[in-house]
Amino acid sequence: MYQNPDRIELQRGQEHVTLKLYDWFLPALYQAGEDTPLLTTPIEVEQPAEIHWGNLHALQAAGFWGRTPELWQIECAFVQDGTRRFTISGFGGQGKTYLAIEAGQWLYRTGLFEKVCFVNYASFQGVDAVGWAVSTLATVLDKSLVDAQAATAALAQQPTLLILDNVEAITAKSLNELLTKAKEWSEIGQCRVLLTTRSPDFHHPDYPTEGSLIHQSLTLGGLAEDDALRYFQRLLKLPPAPQVELPKREAVLALFQQVKCHPLSIGLIARQLKVREVAELGTRLETLLAETPDNPLLASLNLSLDRLDEEARRLLPKLGVFQGGAFENNLLQITEFTEKQWQTLSPALEKTGLIQPENLSVWKVPYLKFHPTLAPALWARLATEEQVQLQASHRQHYYKLSCFLCVEDFKNPHETRAIVQRELPNLVFAVHEALDAEEMYAVKFVIYLNKFLNHFGLNYDSKALNQRIEHSNDFLARMNKGEQLFNAGQYQAAAQVFSNILKSLGEQASYEHLPALIMLGRCFITQEQAAQGAECYRQGLAMAEQLKPSEDVKRQMGVLQTDLADALMYMGDYDDARKTYESALTIAKEQNDLRTMAVVEGQLGTLALQQGNLQETAQRYTEALEMFHHLNEPESEAGIYHQLGRVYEETKQWDAAEHTYREAARINESQGNLAGAAQTWNSLALVTKDAGKPEEAEVWYRKILKHREFLPDKGAKVFSNLACLLQTYPNRLLESRQLAEEALAIDKTLDPAAATIWIIYGILAQITEKQNDTAKASEYRRQSREAYQEFQGARYQLQKHGKLIAMTVAAVDDAKVRQELESWLETFRKGWENLAAAIQRILNGERDEAVLCEPLYYRDSAIINAILRRIAREV
Repeated sequence: MYQNPDRIELQRGQEHVTLKLYDWFLPALYQAGEDTPLLTTPIEVEQPAEIHWGNLHALQAAGFWGRTPELWQIECAFVQDGTRRFTISGFGGQGKTYLAIEAGQWLYRTGLFEKVCFVNYASFQGVDAVGWAVSTLATVLDKSLVDAQAATAALAQQPTLLILDNVEAITAKSLNELLTKAKEWSEIGQCRVLLTTRSPDFHHPDYPTEGSLIHQSLTLGGLAEDDALRYFQRLLKLPPAPQVELPKREAVLALFQQVKCHPLSIGLIARQLKVREVAELGTRLETLLAETPDNPLLASLNLSLDRLDEEARRLLPKLGVFQGGAFENNLLQITEFTEKQWQTLSPALEKTGLIQPENLSVWKVPYLKFHPTLAPALWARLATEEQVQLQASHRQHYYKLSCFLCVEDFKNPHETRAIVQRELPNLVFAVHEALDAEEMYAVKFVIYLNKFLNHFGLNYDSKALNQRIEHSNDFLARMNKGEQLFNAGQYQAAAQVFSNILKSLGEQASYEHLPALIMLGRCFITQEQAAQGAECYRQGLAMAEQLKPSEDVKRQMGVLQTDLADALMYMGDYDDARKTYESALTIAKEQNDLRTMAVVEGQLGTLALQQGNLQETAQRYTEALEMFHHLNEPESEAGIYHQLGRVYEETKQWDAAEHTYREAARINESQGNLAGAAQTWNSLALVTKDAGKPEEAEVWYRKILKHREFLPDKGAKVFSNLACLLQTYPNRLLESRQLAEEALAIDKTLDPAAATIWIIYGILAQITEKQNDTAKASEYRRQSREAYQEFQGARYQLQKHGKLIAMTVAAVDDAKVRQELESWLETFRKGWENLAAAIQRILNGERDEAVLCEPLYYRDSAIINAILRRIAREV
């Protein structure tokens, strides 16, 4: 290939350009797919040295194609050397991710790969790194990939570059699994894998650090000397202007060589060269490097601190308590700097590059971003007594801030969450400090902060905090414990916790009653006891009316209205449900509570879905999805995507349903919410089954079973669904029965209502019927009927059959109604054969429930039971 020319010509449309290439700049620029440059009539271009890998995107955006030394190395490895896996390593902020993206774009444009899949692990909260890669790959390839094996098959069909970014963020076990699978993927056809990480050595046999062409690596370290000089030239153009004569090239290089041309160190030194003579600076730097021989960055930082006056150096160590930065008002309150002190200190810190003010629209004061090594270096300069005092001030201040932000989140969620994301390192540090110090407010701090951690999908951080307060007897801690049980699917245990809380609160109305009643109601709803749930919400609303009016009380009333509407919808009272949702929406709009507005919009979409209004459903879900996206609530987004999948499923748009379900599962997997992901995988199984792909449906079910320990029901419903699928194959009835029995064994350990145990009895009855075991089938039907009759929600589910029940009762004594009913039964007989036959026998005079219900399953038998009870009352 054509390498290291003195100059190179290239073309953009009709424009001919020549770029001069100096010793420091080694890449050649090419048009896509060409091995030699296009020679044209040259036009000189000024300052060609400005083109380097860090701003290559600007050249490409202008219409040119280009390679840099780093891109050249990666491309040559994949094309010439037969490399299958390539690792880019270096410390944080070095540009690993940016280079990987540039490489992906370049190699895609040159046609080496048809697809580039970028998998970011920087904020990955899950436990299955391979699963996350598979889900992301499914989105890129637009295919349903149920597992790593399916991903392998898909990669064989399409040359793909898989970029695994920031893999150092993964746990050791997950990383080992990912590296092993990535090795397999990298060796499929023309596929390759590109990884970025901080440490170059994975300690994995398939990723040797030397002596291998199959795996190569590039460590981004210090700059080349001429690159460093060019970087320095650009830094000199930034304010403030130099106050001393600039040194010669050789003197600057000698200074940079002392810190090994480290980019961040150069940034600090460049500022000093604007105000200090190079000879003095070099001598001082040499002394500081002797004190910290293995840390040139710290030496450069200390060099910057030299310029501060005595008072500033005395005050400065207080900044060491902050985690990467802080909003200016928080910094001043915690350090107790006077305005005069800060006006003296702040400009000096800015000039030396130790802090960088960022003026955000979300707050009137700037966010002060610290140089990465500033706080750790300063903290070490404080005496132990000063550290203790400063940490106490820090944690107390951020506790108060968390209280304020929780309230403000209802009014201005976008701004509030932007603030929380900036201050999150300080908030997390402070809450753990409060727990360590056993502060009285520590539990409240955890609850307040957990609200945002859950919104952002930071499940690991939230779980760690919950574990630290699980044995507290504080009201909020007990509420939190109940909520954790609820989220884990232990609804009866959670209900007991909330019932105990309510008993301890007594009969006198109080604000604490409201959240406890809300959660108790939700426990009933999840167990399909909608009437009891509705009673909790009505009780809460009545108590709220007795309390002193406030924004908090009004907000809780909005939640109670929303949950009451949910209960009414489950009970089939759609008109009252809609009115109640609208009342909740009114409250939310009055308070500008965007999150509740998003929740209600989503639930109104579900109500419309129940009523068959798919146009309204899609509109409501789309609005809710947009709101949750702006609120930065990934798990809520996943929930709406799942619901949209139901809409497409209802209209038999199987491809669209698969796409939205996959997106829901992908988000849940990224957040570590495998229970939510499994729910969506289950829907994917149902969709693929209905789309005529039963083999694919089976694979989805088996994927869920691999993660069933994360499911509240331990996989009982998946076992039953898979059993239903397999019973359609005559040669797999035994396997189907075994799966159904496994589901029944699990259901017997769960709450019967939550487990809907009557369903699995019914499935077993169907399977044994097909196996000609009629006695066992009859017994299973009986158990199914009895279990359903004991279910308190059964009578509410029967409301949708109220017209049929009333018509049958009337037909017993009214010939005209009977004729109309028999005609209707004949028309709708398909799928209702046994129920229709039982109703006909009632019309003919049969009243023995056992005889009538023997061939029936649970819901049909409940209808017959209701008819017989009504006839007996009228007689």
